[in-house]
Amino acid sequence: MRFARAALAGAVATATLAALALPASADPALDALATTSVRTPIAADNFYFVMTDRYADGNPSNNTGGTSGPLSVTGYEPGSDGYYHGGDLAGLTGRCAADDPSDHGLARLKRLGFTAVWITPPFVQRTVQGSSAAYHGYWFLDITKPDPHLGTEAEFAAFMSCAKRLGLKVFLDIVVNHTADVISYREGNTYVPISKAPYRTATGRPFNPWSYTAGTSFPRLAPKRSFAKTPTVDPAYATAKGPAVLNDVTKYHNRGDIAWGSCVGRCEMDGDFVGLDDMMTEDWAVVKGLADAYGSWITKYGIDGFRIDTAKHVDPYFFGRWLPLINDTATAAGKPQFTSFGEAWITDSVQLSELMRARQLPSVIDFPYQATVRDYVTKKATGGSLALLFADDDYYTTASTNAYGLTTFLGNHDMGRIGFFLATDTAALGQELVERDLLAHDLLFLTRGTPVVYYGDEVGMTGSGDGTDKKARQDMFPTEVADWRTEERIGSAPIGTGSSLGASSPIASRITALTRLRAAHPALATGAQITRYGEDSVFASSRIDATSRREYVVAFNTADTAASASFTTSTPSSGWTALLGASPATTNSAGTMSITIPARSSVVLRADTTLPVPAAPTVSLKASKDMISGTYRLAATVPGSDPASVTFVVKRKGSATWSVVGTDDSRPFRVFLPAAKGSTVEVAAVVRDSAGQVASSTPMRMSIAPFF
Repeated sequence: MRFARAALAGAVATATLAALALPASADPALDALATTSVRTPIAADNFYFVMTDRYADGNPSNNTGGTSGPLSVTGYEPGSDGYYHGGDLAGLTGRCAADDPSDHGLARLKRLGFTAVWITPPFVQRTVQGSSAAYHGYWFLDITKPDPHLGTEAEFAAFMSCAKRLGLKVFLDIVVNHTADVISYREGNTYVPISKAPYRTATGRPFNPWSYTAGTSFPRLAPKRSFAKTPTVDPAYATAKGPAVLNDVTKYHNRGDIAWGSCVGRCEMDGDFVGLDDMMTEDWAVVKGLADAYGSWITKYGIDGFRIDTAKHVDPYFFGRWLPLINDTATAAGKPQFTSFGEAWITDSVQLSELMRARQLPSVIDFPYQATVRDYVTKKATGGSLALLFADDDYYTTASTNAYGLTTFLGNHDMGRIGFFLATDTAALGQELVERDLLAHDLLFLTRGTPVVYYGDEVGMTGSGDGTDKKARQDMFPTEVADWRTEERIGSAPIGTGSSLGASSPIASRITALTRLRAAHPALATGAQITRYGEDSVFASSRIDATSRREYVVAFNTADTAASASFTTSTPSSGWTALLGASPATTNSAGTMSITIPARSSVVLRADTTLPVPAAPTVSLKASKDMISGTYRLAATVPGSDPASVTFVVKRKGSATWSVVGTDDSRPFRVFLPAAKGSTVEVAAVVRDSAGQVASSTPMRMSIAPFF
């Protein structure tokens, strides 16, 4: 395998840190810390991400949101791709009849095998801004109640009741950095950095909002004195926002628009996102107000989780303050498994992992995965690119998080659909296009992470124009947008004037097969993933079922011809049963497997025998500086090929107990320890092999301090 990035990481961190080996530990608590790698509450789920306005119109009476008049008031124009089309909560709910194939609401999603539905923000919006409407849900005014274009509180309750009846989790898309654009500035919208205009208290004293993120106090501010810009509000919107605290203009940064292309760092966190009012998330009143408002949806309706929009555009301490409030509310409401994942369009794994390691998000949407899979499926990259991607997974590992908790996807409402990428990145037509689309979904469901399917992808929708943003937000019900009626669907007829909800599609059939495969074989969803091969057109990995001690091999081939690969597994002298695809295989006494994967295909194999019981394990530990992340890399060596897991632990100066840094269940075993202000710590590694045998390394004392 060619791991260019991994090789670079090793090259820039060549010197192993000087570490003092201590006498072998007699601490019985050390071995007891051996644990399994964590999995999130949604690790085994299959998500369907749907734009409610574009799915089904179940109640035409709410199409104008209870208003009348011009488009600037109603926001309703089904023939334009930038306005409300009439889809609503009633349409998404349907009749809740899972056994009726004509019910295309939530029952349809259940039949496809989805276990969770993520809906765009359902909250009251500023209906029209500029030449577009808020059908997408990201221009909220009041987050305490549903937007009338989508339905009433009773209809939302009915939607939730149906989801619970069908066993579907519901995740709400929420926004924590901005509201609708209500505030304007007398000085214009050009961003002013803090170096040129510091924040000032109501009395004129300069201050840094980040200095107040450790507690609940915050300085009193004045609109005309405290900000780089002077905020003003149209009287018509003076009390339109909810919670009420958001009607106070001093609860915003008031610094102007983010200057895309030149903005780096703080400007991304206190600038207005394309003019949208950027909240002062450093202020406890804002933190608490957002927690109470969003928490009410958990308490009232039993929401299962949040997808958090624009997560990198809040101050670095926000999630460490806000999420505990949300989680406490969820626990009190009987939802202890409540979880959240954030959206940050970052395609570098190390940078993206910072949102989990440093900002305390439990999960993020995996944009590096999307970019890599897109390139791999369209033959712009080799299987080695996937191996390289997964080699960076250790950067996400903490005591409570890892890469298995990432949400993975092929396309979305901002960038466009996988069908569009396939059609534009390749010259593929007809059956080849279908096969590459199927291959992309195989990767989505059979590699680590929680798969998210963007609505319409299951019937081969592609997108019009440039395929992005508004052009990728088609109607599932009969559309009045002329460009969409002629749009080709991969594997089926053009959209036309009918509904896509009942359309047959090889992609939908494959998704159903994949969801059933994951349900029947949980290791394919949550088992440890071990890269086995990444060369040319082939990528292969093992998934380990820790309970049954069975190994699965999952392999993909993007070439137009069959491709062969040979690699070592952890199960020697075994036959293998094909669960997907046809590729007979055995492993020799050394565990080597040689397989041939058909063109543009996937193969899933399950070992006929269990993993051999390994010899008693041993583990050693090294520490080095990781120049890519600015952290200390702890690396454990465990002899053999057994699919063990290693828990890394640390004992800080002045503490008598060990605490877990993280557990890694895929070689090379690594975690990354954040640098702290000069301190001395003890570190150790504890291995648990596949048979449950445990051993620990000799503890090591090391000094850690920032080195950038």
